[in-house]
Order: sequence, then C-alpha cells, then structure tokens
Amino acid sequence: MFEALRRSTKWIVLIVVITFVGTLVYVGGVNLWGGGSAGATAVVAEVNGEPLQAAQLNSQLAYRIDLLQAQGARVGGLTREAVRYDALQDLVLYQLQQQAAKAMKVAVDPAEVDQQVDAIRAQFPDRETYRSTLRQMGLNETHVRRQVEESLRLRNLREQVTAQVEVSDEEVARAYEAVHLRQLFIEADPDDAEGWREARATAEALRERLAAGATFAEVAADGEAVESDLGWVTRASTLPAALVEAGFRLAEGEISPPVETANGFRILQAVAWRRAEGEAFEAEREQLEAQLLAQKRQEAYQAWLRERQEEAQLVIHDPTLRALHHLAEGELEAAEEAFRQAIASDPQNPYLHGLLAQVLNRQGDQEGAIVAAQQAVATFDRDPDLYLLLGNLLREADRDDEAVAAYQKASDLSPYDLTLHLNLYGTYLQMGREEEAAQVRARLQEIQELLQRRQALQEELEAEASEEQAGAEASPQAGEAPEADPEAEAAQP
Repeated sequence: MFEALRRSTKWIVLIVVITFVGTLVYVGGVNLWGGGSAGATAVVAEVNGEPLQAAQLNSQLAYRIDLLQAQGARVGGLTREAVRYDALQDLVLYQLQQQAAKAMKVAVDPAEVDQQVDAIRAQFPDRETYRSTLRQMGLNETHVRRQVEESLRLRNLREQVTAQVEVSDEEVARAYEAVHLRQLFIEADPDDAEGWREARATAEALRERLAAGATFAEVAADGEAVESDLGWVTRASTLPAALVEAGFRLAEGEISPPVETANGFRILQAVAWRRAEGEAFEAEREQLEAQLLAQKRQEAYQAWLRERQEEAQLVIHDPTLRALHHLAEGELEAAEEAFRQAIASDPQNPYLHGLLAQVLNRQGDQEGAIVAAQQAVATFDRDPDLYLLLGNLLREADRDDEAVAAYQKASDLSPYDLTLHLNLYGTYLQMGREEEAAQVRARLQEIQELLQRRQALQEELEAEASEEQAGAEASPQAGEAPEADPEAEAAQP
C-alpha cells in the first residue's frame, strides 16, 4: 500500500517539476488543474485589454498556497487575500510576457517541444502510467505539450530580450578581485550624540597608535575596540558599502582611517590582495564570466519586465483586488474607499473588515481600526488570525486587558499552532504579563511533545514502507519463476 502511494506521488511530482518549473500553472487562459466554479469565467482584471478570468486566478492562488504550506506556513483568511493579490501579479506578468512574445513573433521549434515531451514521458515506466498520472491531475498529453511549448516560448523571449547583454574583461576582473581585511570595531549608539563623538575620538586615537607601530592585537587588548577577521571581501560583499569601498582603497598592509557605520566606527587593514592575474584567475575565469553573464541577463530581463508593467494598462474589476492594489501602491485613502465598496457588496466577509482595519491603522485612525477588527470577529469568530489582529490593535491603544482576552481567544481557536504560541509568548513577555507568558510556555511544551510523537510515528511509517518495498523487490514478480538453487538441484537423484 505504502509503495503504491509513493509511486503515484513520485510521478505527480515529476510532472509538476519537469513541466511547470519556471512558469505558472496555467497556460493561455486554460485552467490545467481542472474545471472551475460557476463564476470561473468571470473577468477579474484586464491587461492591455486582454481578460484574466477567475479560473486562472484560482489556479495560481492554489499553486501559491501549496508552495507556502509546503514550507510550513499557515495560510489563514487574511494571508489568503494577500496571496490572492500576489497571484494576480503573477498572472499580469505572465500575460505581459505572452503579449510581448506574440508581438515579437517569438517562435518555438516543434522538434524541441517533441524532445521535451519525450523526456517527461521517459521518466515513467510505461505510457499507461504516464497517462494515468496525468488523469489524476486533471490533465492530458495535449495540456502537457501546450505547457512545454509555452515554457520554451518564454525562455526564447528571455533570450531574445537579453541577447545584447555582454560581460567585459574588466567586469570579470573586478568580480574576481578580493581583499583580505581585518578590523577594529568601536561600538557606539547613533542616538547618543555625546557617546558617538566619544567613539569617534577613540577611533581616531587608536588609528594614531596603529600608525605609530602598535598591532591590532595590542590595541584590542586595552578593551577599547574589538578585533576581528573579515576574511576575503569581494566587491559583491554584503558588508556595509562604506567598509567595502574603504577596503578596496587600501594597499596591502595599509590601515584605513576610521570608517563610520550604522553602529560605530571601524578601522580596517588590508592583510592581502587577490588580483585578477595568474593561473588561479585563468582557472576560474570562464565559470565566473558565465555567472556574471547569467546575473546581468537576469537583471536586464527584470528591468525589461518592470518597463512592461509601467507601460501596461491594468484594469482590476474585482473590488478586493483593486483595494489591495491601492494598498500595495501606498494609496491608503483609495484603498480605504475600495475596501468600503467591497464591504458594501459583501458585508459578511470578515477578511474585508480585517483588511480595512489594517488600512485605517496605517492612516492613524486607531479607534476606527479597532471597530473594523471587532466587526471582523463579530462576522466570523472562528479565525485566530482575526483575534490576533484585534489583540495587536488593542495593545497599541494601551487596552492591555482587552488585548489579552483577544490573544487568549486566538490561542483557544488554534491550541497546537507552534508559530502562533511562540508569537504570543514573546508578546506577553514584552507586555510584562508573566502569568499569561507562563501559561503559553506550558502550552509550547505540550506542542513540542506532540511534534516529537508525530515525528516518531512518521519514522515508524517510513520504516514500514521501506520494509514493504524491500519485500516486494525480494519477491519474484508475477509470471516469473523463482530463482533455482544450485545446491538443491545437485542433491536431486
């Protein structure tokens, strides 16, 4: 039983990974995951006059939710609305690329499509297993072929758009070069003006000692600075830009003036340089050039996509998505008006009230936000996220007892949600509510014990499945004769 389930799941995963990687889960307005609801053909938005239907949005929404849940995220109602807007943005980008490919007459070689489809089919033991797996997903071979073709078309579009992107020898050299840095760190609080001035003076005095011949270790031993080795630093380093720039100005052995950063001052020394020359550089040059080219083409394509977005005529018919679009653009008044319009047409939707509460809070209308959140939980009192929202708003308004009551309701609704209770524990500690924090700590212990039992059960099931698979592989297949025993045959008269 376990092995049969595992094989079925394996083929489905293969189809999804091989066919849909790098694209969306719908093609050309066709919902590949099956039929939609009665409103599936409703138009939720238009991109340059071309419609996006509810079926497409629902399909992409399901795909995004599956990804989030696979990463362990809990997708509640409020989160779902935000994910729904993200799904719309996915579809808009996809539609823009399709439109561009059509305008630019981007072609796809049918022979390459055949090759890709054959490669997918070859992952299955036989054609019937392949077709059966497709049927389980609500697909057929035509769907797969169309998806492969569209995937290749978008790849060809990307190549056509970025065909003129090149990498110069200077760019390769600059990417290879690195400087090995050590530092002395003098910590300071930027909000403390006097302390900041004192830290600057300390850094300058330490720099003078170093210039007079003191070593980093000797200076650090006095306790006024902390010595550390930053290792090899390239121009693409994630260190603060001021440090990278200062480090690359140093000759080998040279010590920098104090460098001001967000949390204090640093004095650098260039221990050694790695220059773009010699056999070591030549050995890495080709690979580094390929990496830089891929990076530059990705950046160029993203910039091209942003231009298409800015030029696009986007009309959103769905009132909730229109409100979320205003919110994403920072247009809070327009977002509030759109949410109120959405509520007028769907007053029993608790998440519209919750989203309105968030908008009002961002506008500084704290009381209005609380009223909207209270309306959300009055409309639907079974979602812990809505009570968390209400609790947070009440806490911001210094109505701590009411906030704790809302938090407790969230806990009661989802008693074994690890993330929720970790958040509640931290919140109660910040509020100084020791009794409530102790209660949540006890609940976290219960959750931990439950997760350990679940893990043990999972390992037991996996071991059972492995034994079943081993037994199946050791047993003769149907229609096969058992392997002869030479010793037994020799003993026969």
